[in-house]
Amino acid sequence: MISLKRLPLFHSVRSQILVLLLAFIVAPTTVVSVFTIDQSTGIIERNAMAMLETALEHSKENTSNFMGDAADAVLMVMTNDTVTALLRQEEPAGPQQKLAVSNALEKYLFELKVHGTMAKEIAILNANGEKIYAGASAFRPEAVADPNWREEVDRLDGKPYWGSFDNGSAYVFVAREVREYVKSEDRFRPIGMVVISFDERDFSAINDSVHLANRSQILIGDPQGRIVSGSDSSHVGEALSTVAFPLERGTRSLDLSPLFPKDQAGKRLTVYDAIPNSDWSLIVDSPLSDVLQNQRSIKRIILYSTGLCVVGALALAALFAHRMTMPLKKLSKEVKRRIRSGDFAFWPQQPPAFQDEIAELGQGFYRLVADLNETKNRMHRAEIMTKEAEFDAMKSKIKPHFLYNSLESIRMLAVVNKDLVTAEMLKSLGHLFRYLIADRKREITLRDELEYLQSYINLQKIRYEDRLQVEVDIPERWLDAKIEKLVLQPLVENSIEHGIDRKRGAQRVRITAAEIEDKAGSGLVLQVWDDGAGMEPETLADIRARLNDLSEEREHIGLSNVHRRLRLRFGEPCGLTVESEPGEYTSVYVRIPATDGVAEGRGSDV
Repeated sequence: MISLKRLPLFHSVRSQILVLLLAFIVAPTTVVSVFTIDQSTGIIERNAMAMLETALEHSKENTSNFMGDAADAVLMVMTNDTVTALLRQEEPAGPQQKLAVSNALEKYLFELKVHGTMAKEIAILNANGEKIYAGASAFRPEAVADPNWREEVDRLDGKPYWGSFDNGSAYVFVAREVREYVKSEDRFRPIGMVVISFDERDFSAINDSVHLANRSQILIGDPQGRIVSGSDSSHVGEALSTVAFPLERGTRSLDLSPLFPKDQAGKRLTVYDAIPNSDWSLIVDSPLSDVLQNQRSIKRIILYSTGLCVVGALALAALFAHRMTMPLKKLSKEVKRRIRSGDFAFWPQQPPAFQDEIAELGQGFYRLVADLNETKNRMHRAEIMTKEAEFDAMKSKIKPHFLYNSLESIRMLAVVNKDLVTAEMLKSLGHLFRYLIADRKREITLRDELEYLQSYINLQKIRYEDRLQVEVDIPERWLDAKIEKLVLQPLVENSIEHGIDRKRGAQRVRITAAEIEDKAGSGLVLQVWDDGAGMEPETLADIRARLNDLSEEREHIGLSNVHRRLRLRFGEPCGLTVESEPGEYTSVYVRIPATDGVAEGRGSDV
């Protein structure tokens, strides 16, 4: 599998931004376009089906009304006295009687045309097979499409029968059987029938008012599946052998492919229903290609719009990617140049054209470089100071044994003179000198610091006697914790000079330790507390401000010095924290990294 990182397209941020923007613009736009086209196709098909359903209802209403009127006209002819008299007699009709019947039929034919029913012929068939008619003499019983039509007329028992025939042109007709009641037999016997014929073109014209699309059409089929009438006369007489008639709405799919050439027999939308009071079925059909003609226009509009959106997105994405990456490119080139030249001075910069996140990133980087340059300078100064201190220490240690030997000689002289207090003071002072000057260890433990503090306390107790009580309560397991030199002694010295000395009755200094766990991690907190004079709020605020100002360098040993050394050595949050109440107490907290020992124990009171 090829990794994306190896593709040249992903070698720059600009290319990645461009690809992402295109992915988040082109892909959704394409999906929306495809979805819109699909939905529009469905909506158009549903609307087309609704239009076909409406056309079907209108056509069914028109056809049903026409056929009902035609059936009523047949009924009027059947009830004419002249007609019924002719049909009742068994002997052939005379010329005078035929003329009377023919005149009556001509009258009915004229009235039908006056009322808009364009009948071609009204014919009477008596029991002898004679035909008396008015009109075009188009009806020929032998030309009827259904050879069993007489049986169907008889089966309908006087109800209208609709059929079709071809006598040089296509016709449809309605026939009703005329019956008379035979009292002796208590039944009705057929005595003839009345037939009204219509030209198929006149019959199909009843649906001219129905709104149809370009190539949509209305077809009427008989029970045998033959097309007896339709908007397109070329289909009249053709049979749908695969379709079972009569049709009922929604009961089966309808295959009209036998009516159309192969190039037109594609997918079609078709609705159909049975015509009331007949065995005929009504079909409304439309090619799907015609229905979707508008959809193709909509599709082209959507595709063109999508293409324009994609092109616009490409242009905007390229502009946006260039706008985002150009400052980064400039910054990257400048960084490489500065790193190669080793120049970490503050870089002059032009104001950004846009104050956005990219500009903030560049400005932040410039500030970072300035901070790095300042840190570099500080480290350089610290290195110089360290070398100077080492040089001074070397000078101060030229004759260390002379100082120790001199102190030891003075101490022995005090012992000889039985001045034990002076001897003890000199012993403690010698220990202090050894700790400060002779001890070369860079890292010391809390145990070392407490031993040094003990020597200092011994000297102070000689001075203050019973006025000074120092308590040290630190568990044994914390005594191996790493700490800087001269941390506790300056704090105890401050407690004595600024607390005990300035308050009558004050005499206690307490040193304790406790473990702490917070967001900054675990640590060890040493507390130096005294019951001395305390500090005023202004003094306390000034001390806290000086503790927070690490840039100020002080040569004397004090709170700021201790805090600065701890912060430089261990980093945040290590250092000092001061609390005080005027006339009550002062408490200094020293936070250092925690180091667990092996054994556990308690410190002792001093």
